[in-house]
Amino acid sequence: MCTQLLRVLGVLCFVVQYPDMLAKKQRLTTKEFDVVFKSGKRVHSPTMQLIYTPGDTFHGAAVVGKKVYKRAVDRNRLRRRLYGVLYRHQKQQGYAGTYILVAKPAIKDISKNTFTQTVTEVLNKAR
Repeated sequence: MCTQLLRVLGVLCFVVQYPDMLAKKQRLTTKEFDVVFKSGKRVHSPTMQLIYTPGDTFHGAAVVGKKVYKRAVDRNRLRRRLYGVLYRHQKQQGYAGTYILVAKPAIKDISKNTFTQTVTEVLNKAR
């Protein structure tokens, strides 16, 4: 894990950057999200849906609704895990385009061991 030390208003602060997260430049803006969500191609699985469009650069997003987890802590944890798999997969495979992973309520029932495999299978269907 990489940390940076910043001095903000005379107070020392640590900025934590998670190693398996998409950079801010690789995440979607609201405008881009709306365009891809309306016009993108869709791949379905029992646990998630992938919406993607081909492109020159890589952008990604993860969506976890309240139907999946009621508590924000749980939704954010799942979102970080989805971003992590998306990040690692993009680094290994060199994907280009825009990808949105939308979690379904059935994703709660899969184990942590099969989580990465399930997300990878959905991403490979898009190729």
